[in-house]
Amino acid sequence: MKLLLAPMAALSHEALRRTIARFGGCDEYYTEMIHAASFINGGPYERCYASCAPEPEKTVWQLTGAHEKELVHCARLLMQTEGASSVIGIDINMGCPAPEIYRQGAGIAWMSKPFEQVESMLRGLRLACGAKRLSVKIRLGEEDFTLQGLFDFADMLCSCGVERITLHPRTRKERYARLPRIQYVRLLGEFIKARYPAVSVAGNGAIDGPKALADFAAQCPLSDAFMIGRAAAQKPWIFSVLKRSAKPDGRDTEAGRRDAEEAGTCAAETGGCGAELQIDLVKIAEDFIADLEACQPADFWKTRTQRFFAYYCDNVSFAHYIKSQVLNQKDHRAMLERFTRYFDEMPQERVLNV
Repeated sequence: MKLLLAPMAALSHEALRRTIARFGGCDEYYTEMIHAASFINGGPYERCYASCAPEPEKTVWQLTGAHEKELVHCARLLMQTEGASSVIGIDINMGCPAPEIYRQGAGIAWMSKPFEQVESMLRGLRLACGAKRLSVKIRLGEEDFTLQGLFDFADMLCSCGVERITLHPRTRKERYARLPRIQYVRLLGEFIKARYPAVSVAGNGAIDGPKALADFAAQCPLSDAFMIGRAAAQKPWIFSVLKRSAKPDGRDTEAGRRDAEEAGTCAAETGGCGAELQIDLVKIAEDFIADLEACQPADFWKTRTQRFFAYYCDNVSFAHYIKSQVLNQKDHRAMLERFTRYFDEMPQERVLNV
């Protein structure tokens, strides 16, 4: 079983990946969405989105776009970059429900397009990727989706050379409003594995700790990977905790089997991935901000810090109060300073043992 960092806009960037890596990392890091048209046109920030640090060999580039030509061209350009020799491959976003993405004809809009259009795009991408893996992230579809429709779409993906399908089992309009319908990941796994045994089926949605992972994995025995999103922003050490749980459903995690030699990359302050971790919430936030300043444009510092603290503040008792205080500060350094001052009032909450 592999553990994956989900592609999240303004979150799955290099600074968060570095923060996660200090605790031993995960098996694969999906980047935040790379906008194909902007990358082709030399957008000023797209190279930051395409960064594959700190662990290129564990990185998957995720692309978004509304048109075949721009997606294929972007993939070709990425394959000419310095990181191309190391990355795992390219993932196509066919699941983002954000209205601004959907209205452009990108994200989950691809699930409603004619099959011939999707097939043509994927076959072009398959050629552009060469030997690198081609994967797709999807949702259930629209509110009127059917199981057969989901199967037909997945069958088409596999026939075009897609090697992994990650299913977030919610519809477009549900966003995150209800619990994910995990049974559809199980059913999709059964359908795909019966026809395409080599294709990986990954599950995504509401995995926030060992119990949630164990429950998800137990219901989806044919899924060989599980993707964690918002919980990784709240708890960048979550992958270490999940690895330590070893066999949440009777199956080893990929990273868990690597044991001390690979997991030994944990930062010294964590005490090692196999032991209970002492989490200094201030130190982690300070390191995150330092990484943000080192590897992201200054224009991004405030918004990326807001996105991070929107989840990270949930680690303390008075989360709503401190979150409103932090997010309304004038800049990223002021946000860090206000977060730090919280522990002058609540010093007992600064260090967590997990």
